[in-house]
Amino acid sequence: MTDPIDPRTVIREQAVSALCEAAEKEYRLIKAADPTHLMALPFGKPIVAPDVLYNLGFLLAGMQIGKTMRVLDFGAGVCWLSRHLNEMGCATISLDPSPSALELGRRLFVEYPPVGGCVAEPVFLEFDGHAIELEDEAVDRIVCHAASHHVPNAKEVLRELARVLKTGASPVSASRDRPTPGARALSSRCGLAACSRATSS
Repeated sequence: MTDPIDPRTVIREQAVSALCEAAEKEYRLIKAADPTHLMALPFGKPIVAPDVLYNLGFLLAGMQIGKTMRVLDFGAGVCWLSRHLNEMGCATISLDPSPSALELGRRLFVEYPPVGGCVAEPVFLEFDGHAIELEDEAVDRIVCHAASHHVPNAKEVLRELARVLKTGASPVSASRDRPTPGARALSSRCGLAACSRATSS
């Protein structure tokens, strides 16, 4: 019998680039199989839909979003949340380390356009795990849903999030589903509390 895998050990021992490559490999497999359950979130799996909706409600309440706000969807995956944010009148930037995930996101927007259309052309941006290719103070809000536990270099990523967030803007909202060190760091400093460039640098 093999020893169980400790996620904390994997995070310590693997480079950020290796984790990004692992995410891409996973999404390539999903894309080659059937991505419907992810594209249909938060309703794609009845057994998890109640928990997803419950957490999402707190997250959206904490964001205090308004129409035409530019929102960075950090760890967007197949961009289902970005799609719904567009339906709420936001302009979105979907950020993910997996090109295949972002490709599925583009497909989602084409096959199932947001009801009411988009206030701006959605942006799909690949993330190398270190630098976010946006100018300073580029976004009004940042949302991170069920992705913070994948972040091993939390301090570095927080600096980047603080850099692209407009001065005084709040909150950066993070919803996590596993208590890993990266998730705790992101959630404790980003959670549902204010996080401005000044306080996060």
